[in-house]
This record gives sequence, C-alpha cells and structure tokens, in this order.
Amino acid sequence: MAHATGIGVEIGEDQIRVIKLRRTARGILVQGVGSAPTPAGAISGGPVLDPRLLADGIRKALGKGNIRGVCAVVGLPGRAATSRVIEVPTMSEEELKSVVAGEMEHHRMLPMDQGTFDYVPLGEPDDTSRRTRLLVIGATKKMADSYRESLRLAGLRLSALEPASLAAARAASPALQTGGVALITVGACSSDFAVFASGSLRYSRGIDIGALDLSEDKTSGETGTLSGSVRPALLSVADDESGNGDLQALLHEIQRSLDFYHREAPVSARVERLVVVVDTQRVKDLAQFLRDHLDLPVAICDPLSELASDTDPSYEPPGPAYAPALGLALRMIQETSTTPCVDLSLTGRESQLARSAPRWLLYAIGFSLFLATGVLIAVLQINRSLCQHEVQLGEARVELARVSEKEQARTAAAQRVQEAQRIVQVRGLPWSDILFQVSSFMPQGVWLGDLEVESGNVLALQGSALSATSVATLMDSLTRSPLFQGPQMSSIEEQTLGGQPLVKYQVKVLLTPPVQQQAATAASLAPASGGAR
Repeated sequence: MAHATGIGVEIGEDQIRVIKLRRTARGILVQGVGSAPTPAGAISGGPVLDPRLLADGIRKALGKGNIRGVCAVVGLPGRAATSRVIEVPTMSEEELKSVVAGEMEHHRMLPMDQGTFDYVPLGEPDDTSRRTRLLVIGATKKMADSYRESLRLAGLRLSALEPASLAAARAASPALQTGGVALITVGACSSDFAVFASGSLRYSRGIDIGALDLSEDKTSGETGTLSGSVRPALLSVADDESGNGDLQALLHEIQRSLDFYHREAPVSARVERLVVVVDTQRVKDLAQFLRDHLDLPVAICDPLSELASDTDPSYEPPGPAYAPALGLALRMIQETSTTPCVDLSLTGRESQLARSAPRWLLYAIGFSLFLATGVLIAVLQINRSLCQHEVQLGEARVELARVSEKEQARTAAAQRVQEAQRIVQVRGLPWSDILFQVSSFMPQGVWLGDLEVESGNVLALQGSALSATSVATLMDSLTRSPLFQGPQMSSIEEQTLGGQPLVKYQVKVLLTPPVQQQAATAASLAPASGGAR
C-alpha cells in the first residue's frame, strides 16, 4: 500500500543517510535530507553490535534533516545479507516459496528457523528448459531484529528491510528501463554489480571493494581524487605498482563480471552502458576512470538532482550518495515498482520461511486445528456431562445412605420392640416356675451356683459339676423341659476344690413360656380397644 510520505534510512559502515519524500499532485517532492556518521562500535560488517549507539546515529541524521514520521524503510549494508543464485523449475508462486526454502536449507544459507529470506527472478523464465533463475537474499533473525530494535529506539517503526543496492536500482530505475544497463553501487566497504535488461534484473554479484578503499590515493597521499594516480589502460595492480591497487582490482572485477554476463546472456540483452552509484565527495572521477578503461558509456546516478524541495526554496541536491536512501523512500510512496523488491524484516510467524509452506500444508494445518478445536470442545462437553452425572450420583448416594440409615434405624427399633416383648413375656413367668423347672432337671453331681436372665429370653446357668459328662447330662435334661430350648455350653473350666477335681460351667438356654402363658402376657400388654359406655 502506497503512503503519502516515505522515509528511507540507509545505514552504511561509515554514514547514515536519511531522506523523506512526499507524493503530491505536482509529483514527488523532497521534505528533508540528513546524514550523520555511523557511531563507532555500532555495526561491524553489517551486524549491529549496539542498537542504542546505532539509534543515536539515526536520531542525529533525522534531526539534521528535520525529519519526523512513523515508519521507515531501512537499507542494509552490502555485507549484512547473504545471497545466492539458484535455478529451479518453473512453478506457481506458492510452490516456489517452499522450494526456495528447501534450497536454502540444502545450501545452509541460514540456520534452520532462525532467519528470513526473499527472492527476485533473474530475467524471464526459459520457455525451452522451463527453468527459472532466482537471486535469493537472506538474513539471520538476530540481524533483522537488531535493525528493527535500533529503528524503534530512534522513534520509528520498521516498514521494510532490504539491501541498499536494490534501493539504488529503484532510484536509478528510469535509466534501467531500455536496453542492457550495468549498475555498480559502491558502498563504504563493498560494492554490488548488477545487470538489467529492459528494467528486468538479469545478473547480480558482490565485490569486496568499497569507497573507503578507493578514497585513498596511495601515490600522492591525497584523499578523494583518482585522476593522475592511475595510468589508463592498466587493469591490475601488478601492471602499475604506483597506482591505486584497489581501484585496479575494482576495474578488474567489473570487467570480469561483464565478460561472464556476455558469455551467458543473449545478444539482445548485452550491456550498452554503465551507471555508477557512488559518493562523489569521497571518490572523485570514478566515472571518468571507468569510461577510459571500459568500452562503455559511463554515467553517475544522481536522481535527487531532478527533484525539488517541498519546504526549502533554496534546496540543493545532496549528491549521488543519497541514491540508495531515495530508493528506500520511493518504496513507501510508489504504487508499483518497476525494479525488484525484497523484504527481510519479517522474522516471526509471518516470515517468508513460515509463508513458504505449500498451500495443502496450510490447509492441513488449518483442518487439524479445526478438528483439534472440535475434539477439545467435545471433550469439554463430555467432561462437563460426566461432572454433572458425578454430582447427581453423589446426591443419589447421599440419599441412599440416608434411606439406608433410616431403614437400619427402623429395623433396629423393630428388633428392640421384639426383644422387649420377649423380655416382658419371659419376665412375666414366675421365678418359682423357672427355679422349679431347673431343680427338677438338675442331675446328680451338678450344682447350680448362679441364675440370671440376659438380653432377650436367654437364661444363663452357672455352677460346678463333678465332670464334663455331668454337664452334658444337665444340657440333655434341660431339653426335656417345656420352658427351655437350645441349651448351649458357653464355657467350661476344670478346677480343684479340697483335692477334689471339679468342672466350672456356664450353660445358656432359651426360655420359651407355655402357650397359655404367652397369650396371657399378650393380653395384659394389649391396649384397651374401647372406653366406658
């Protein structure tokens, strides 16, 4: 989505450059331009060492340009991201993401699940071989998050994160739309070489030589000039020991890149001219030097010279060094881009690594989540029903226990009533009849010492006998009495009295009153059925 204003922040090893643009009916206008030295110890070769130090540098650059905003696009130094050219079969965009993710894992470009990547096609797919060449660019999650944190500490939100060389190509886009054009972006410590054919990226590579290397004149000791330090037509350091060796090496790498590209590319896409993005205040006469040594027209890219200021009538273009920052700001305000765009800012679940899963896998995951949610809801419902049944069962158990207790109490009460009735019945017998019956059936050799009625209608007889046989005879005699039933031996113990062996016994029998006596007792216990008339 295009914004009305855009802020681009190019973070280099030596300088931080920022620019703010505004899209109006009159075209694109510059609202602010600023720069500040990169704080020492803030970054090293790309990775952020101290986000707070880097944030201080960004704030200073924003302050110099009087730039305020909410979000910004950040350009990475050349060595901050890793890149690789791969060739894959032609396929749909969704399938391509998963294939690229697999290739990255195969080539170990990034630690698994610890980075983000994006890619741009190199030219149109080959219809004959049905193959597509891709430039894959990746960065570790730690690095991307460190730039995000630095921008947050500076008061801005990260909108996108891309290499500064691609941003420079966006700034130079008008010069790349026709024919074959080579673009060399000279950073502080490294350079990027790319070839475009009719606006389409065809070739890209990095060169480990930057402006900090080229700005030193090793012959005269002067800084910032190349004229006179190198003789024309010499392409290597060994050919001219008095020349700038890094400049010769850069020239040599550019020539090698052009030769390689021309061997691989079709004739229709051959390079016709060279565009240079460089800080001309630091490195002078580079375009002239390359023009003298390469059989190509060479031009410096200075797109800010074609823009006017929105607030300052005396605005002067800051120079070609701001081309990457301009391209970053253009990314926010342009509806469409004719040059490649990548975004390395996505490091969470929304990253390219996460989005590279094939569509069927996403559907399967979604269906699995839906199924798991349904199962979870069903389990919760079942658990709730079980809890309700458990509560009801507990209440039923409590009620059953209460009923059982009442039933036991009723049964015990009935038993106590029956026992009371028996006791009343037994105790309704005269003791004289009981003693008479006991004495009548007491055999020889058995003496009665104690007689008592226990619970119910049990009569306990205690005494001594000459032998256990005599006690057995007593029990047999008691069975013949109409008052006694079921005699049982409760205890028997041998003892000696005056040298005579004896047996101490206890026998219990059931008292059964005669039928006539039971009827009389029941009649005496029955309540009166009527009153006086």
